[in-house]
Amino acid sequence: MARILIADGEDGFVRQAAATLHLQGHEVIRCRSLDEAARTIAKTVPQLILADLRLDGGGGLELLDQIRRQGIRCGVVVTTELGSIESAVEAIQRGAVNYLRKPIDKGDLIGVVEEALSKSGSEGRATTSPATRKGDDLCTLTGIVGSSRAMEELLEMVEKVADTESSVLITGETGVGKELIGRAIHRLSGRSEHVFCAINSAAFPETLLESELFGHRRGAFTGATNNKKGLFEFAHEGTVFLDEVAEMPLSMQVKLLRFLQTGEVRPVGDEATRYVDVRLVAATNKNLERAVATETFREDLYYRLAVIPIHVPPLRDRPEDVRALSTHFLQRFSDRAGKGVHSISNDAMELLAGYAWPGNVRQLENSIERGVVLCQTDEIRVEDLPVRLREESIVREGETIHSLQVMERSHILNTLEQVNWNRKRAAGLLQISTTTLWRRLKEFGIETDGSRRPAAATAMQR
Repeated sequence: MARILIADGEDGFVRQAAATLHLQGHEVIRCRSLDEAARTIAKTVPQLILADLRLDGGGGLELLDQIRRQGIRCGVVVTTELGSIESAVEAIQRGAVNYLRKPIDKGDLIGVVEEALSKSGSEGRATTSPATRKGDDLCTLTGIVGSSRAMEELLEMVEKVADTESSVLITGETGVGKELIGRAIHRLSGRSEHVFCAINSAAFPETLLESELFGHRRGAFTGATNNKKGLFEFAHEGTVFLDEVAEMPLSMQVKLLRFLQTGEVRPVGDEATRYVDVRLVAATNKNLERAVATETFREDLYYRLAVIPIHVPPLRDRPEDVRALSTHFLQRFSDRAGKGVHSISNDAMELLAGYAWPGNVRQLENSIERGVVLCQTDEIRVEDLPVRLREESIVREGETIHSLQVMERSHILNTLEQVNWNRKRAAGLLQISTTTLWRRLKEFGIETDGSRRPAAATAMQR
């Protein structure tokens, strides 16, 4: 698919990266030093270069300068140790398309490489306004798979808000693809040539989260042996995706609110502030309005974050996307594993389409990967899929026999439909209390305020 040069002296990293990229169909060339890389590029120009910031005889920055001086047109992704973030910033400023922190997750490597190759293959497209992209396929531009009406509306909203400077709050259950929507907003915006940084608020204790976001000065706390730029400063003119924002401590919420109001950052242990230009996209799987009511989340911060709210519907609300997503994941994992698995049997696809997917797209992705790994033929069959799916719905000769849980869920939904989603009347018809009905709706992952049916309720019943 593409010729990729890895300029790196670390054997372990190169073996891992090369294996991952080979499975994606790419040709990989390895160089250990700056001189060797320069000679190789002169002979055969790659489509993409992964260059470590430290090489024998120089480094990624020197290689980047040589490429630009010679007018060679190829993307460069710099790789760096955790402590070299300032150098990574400099590399971006000098023309690198992105950076990767070591150790590098396989999924992150694939995503950054695909995005870099997409940019180099569609030069100039990222900086155009939405009005000039009317004829383009938004799914291709964003990497989002789905043809349901719900996803069409979601992509239309993403395109509308991409070129604004307003903060965006993405909500949705775990596994629906909130970060993918955040990346789509960045990719369609005028900031797409700059950095996209993602951070999970729940992954760090409070003191480290402040350092990650705002940076710190040497000696600010135990272990702070060097000055460090925070993500907000590192992503100047780019986008920061702040996941699990509901898990942020109240004291950090105050600091985030000040940043949103002023655009200023103050590293831990520093008295000086500096202005940065960053687009913030936040995400959560929690109900922030409820968190505001219980005083676990600041109301003023909520309104700052939710200038433009975007809700990503769960997979069970858009079952027509299951087939397209399954085919997409099948191709990806089949290519990665080097197996000739080309299709999914009708019975297996019926099982996939009829499942409620509590883990959403992530669970579907894992199920298809499992199917590809266990498949002994060129087709995924029911027995190759996870046991949980098979227990939920048993497929026999094309006839689906549903479990009691699925039948109960369907019966409750049909009853609610008949009474226009009046829970009190539905509970009376079902001969259960409204409390029991509320609990069952919650167990089935169906949220409604009792006054109206949720979106795509008809699709849920399928």
